[in-house]
Amino acid sequence: MADRTPDRDAWARINDIFHRALDQPAAARPDFVLHTCGGDGTLARRIIALLQAHDRGADALETPLLSLPSLMSRLVEGLPSASSGDVAVPERIGPYRVLRVIGKGGMGIVYLAEDTRLGRTVALKAVSPKFTGDDSRRERLRREARAAASLTHPGIATVFALEEFDDHLYLACEFVDGETMREVLARGPLGPTPALDAAIAIAQALAAAHDRGVIHRDIKPENIIRSTSGTIKILDFGLARLSDPAHTLDSLTDDGMVVGTPAYMSPEQTRGQTVDFRSDLFSFGIVLRELVTGTHPFAGGSIASTIVNILEAEPASIAVQPTSTAPAGLEWIDRISSRCLKKDPASRYASTHALVTALEAAKIAIAAGHRSPATSSTGSSSTSAKDPTWWWQFHQAAVTVVYCALLIPAWLARQWVGAPAGQFQFLVALVAVIVASTLRLHLWFTLRSYPAEWRVQQNRSARWIRIADVGLAAAMLLAAGFLFSNHGDIAMVFVAVAVAIVLSSTIIEPATTRAAFGQKDTST
Repeated sequence: MADRTPDRDAWARINDIFHRALDQPAAARPDFVLHTCGGDGTLARRIIALLQAHDRGADALETPLLSLPSLMSRLVEGLPSASSGDVAVPERIGPYRVLRVIGKGGMGIVYLAEDTRLGRTVALKAVSPKFTGDDSRRERLRREARAAASLTHPGIATVFALEEFDDHLYLACEFVDGETMREVLARGPLGPTPALDAAIAIAQALAAAHDRGVIHRDIKPENIIRSTSGTIKILDFGLARLSDPAHTLDSLTDDGMVVGTPAYMSPEQTRGQTVDFRSDLFSFGIVLRELVTGTHPFAGGSIASTIVNILEAEPASIAVQPTSTAPAGLEWIDRISSRCLKKDPASRYASTHALVTALEAAKIAIAAGHRSPATSSTGSSSTSAKDPTWWWQFHQAAVTVVYCALLIPAWLARQWVGAPAGQFQFLVALVAVIVASTLRLHLWFTLRSYPAEWRVQQNRSARWIRIADVGLAAAMLLAAGFLFSNHGDIAMVFVAVAVAIVLSSTIIEPATTRAAFGQKDTST
């Protein structure tokens, strides 16, 4: 398959054709793009999507690019592009009594309705009536239902049901009475502490989704709502996908296709590459900057220039020296958001829980009046500022080295104890060290090279690691039991080693795992 990832030159060409197409009459733009692209369908789809977003008006950067092949086929066939238009509001939809329309867009419509069976108010989302025959739009609604229904978290709007009435598909979900973060930002940026409060809530909800392997792929202020009670919730999983290959959603997009909202897509998402949870972290970084500054860190004069900035430019620092007129704490937010906005996914946080930990630590530090280590006068970060995954990785490496070293006294004990007990004791120790060390190194490598797979591998390996730890401790105690009569001092050392293994396995390792990934130790 040909490489479909646009490089710098490709984006320069996209930018050129896009602006030349804008000079053409609206009706002539599709033919102009197709002719200018010389049969390059992928390039034409990208440019036509940008033109479609541009034609939607001032909010073009906040409009998702959806169903590009469907749009392309419409344009090639000479059909007009779809628009929502005005629709009649039904009084009832099955058991739901429709109260009013609360949202309408290019893809669908959302009603505020009363579920007469349970007596509760719901948001009833449907494909726009004029597109009820569009299978791709119906399937997106099904996918949103499956993705959101798999999640249970106070920061994620609850899905109640996916229902079909008279050949129309409806998604009934929790109605959240409040304002989107876009509406909140319309009144001005938030201070560092309120921004961190909102960011922590968003990140915790994202962490819950990522724990289930769900990648949102469209994190932006419009999809985050603050209820009247102050609760932050993430909405709209219409573009979500599952990262765990063992549990896949029916995907409507292939690698190489751009889906999402242009101004909030990560570089890899913009290029149409396969994405994992770290793509959501990039989008989160943009939102975090907006919450505290009120401006988009990559905004350009056009959609194309914004995309180029996302791909190539580094966001300006928002860190300032605290003064009487500048709020303290911006340097913490700058440090966290800058890491989320790294172009290379491997340079972002190794897990969403690590991001949550960093945000919570920043909030505490700001409340205590501490400066960010990244902007301290010494210019260097302290050990406490290290990514918590660093401590977890150090523990895995240290345990592996110590376990391998323990094979030396285990071999000596084999000779002192004598056959067959000594041989059995050494065999147990040897197998335990091989299993525990190999799996720890495997998890260490997975975290560094394939972080999206770490949690799955951890779940598979944790029980075996715990069994191996117990086996090694048992081998040490077995050797001590045989050596007490003739080698009492050495026997006590073996007992101490066994106790250290148990403490490391049951207390230290679970603690480093929780600190790094925010989860309970899965091996218990």
